Amino acid sequence: MKGTELSTKLVRRPALILGMTMPGLGQMYNGELLKGLCFFSIYQMLALIGLGLAVLLPDRLLLIGVGATLVVVIAFYLRTIREAAVHRSDATEPKSYNRWYFYLAAWLVGMVGINGAMIGHIRASTIEAFKIVGTSMEPAVLRGDRILADKTAFSRLAPRVGDVVVFINPDDRSKVFIRKIAALPGQRLPDPAGNGATVPHGMVYLLGERSGVGTDSATFGCIPLRDLVGRARQIYWSSGPDGIRWERIGLPLGG
Repeated sequence: MKGTELSTKLVRRPALILGMTMPGLGQMYNGELLKGLCFFSIYQMLALIGLGLAVLLPDRLLLIGVGATLVVVIAFYLRTIREAAVHRSDATEPKSYNRWYFYLAAWLVGMVGINGAMIGHIRASTIEAFKIVGTSMEPAVLRGDRILADKTAFSRLAPRVGDVVVFINPDDRSKVFIRKIAALPGQRLPDPAGNGATVPHGMVYLLGERSGVGTDSATFGCIPLRDLVGRARQIYWSSGPDGIRWERIGLPLGG
């Protein structure tokens, strides 16, 4: 019985190794090109769709949604590796394209090209993680906090006073800051020096939690709404001089 089982399934080490480098590559080695391409596409779509659904959850559940997406993606990846490694002996044999340069090209196109572009797309348009390096938003956001910023928030909902947002630094557009919305278009400036002035159309007034610490709209003025990168929604990790701040992990930042 055991001999029969061993004859019907073979552990293919090259397929195992290739499958570990890219979802579906092991299947391609086994002669199942279409299956390999399908597995790679499903892997990409699971991440894209899962994170797209995660940002629709309430702030307190965002981290759970992101974590669940990562678990599903990793589980599917491991499943493709196992499926490639444990291969029926009577299945289709490797095809004529089985050459080292084919797999190198497939990996470069798949993981460096397509997967890299997908990660960039998710970071640019869906969700991105940031590490806080300043103290201007304390005590709401501490130095050493790592936050999740929702890039879809302001395409679904209008900005609100109290929202903690990530925005482009007006003096150096290669950098981003994190501040809180203090006033919206048409609302009075909270700065005493505003003399009753209101926020112009298409602009927003942003302030830090600590007056005089760091720069905000009191220094550089109102910020165009289009320069709001996203809304900071939840802390997924936090550490400081005293170690990990467990009580802050999962803390929502909703306004």
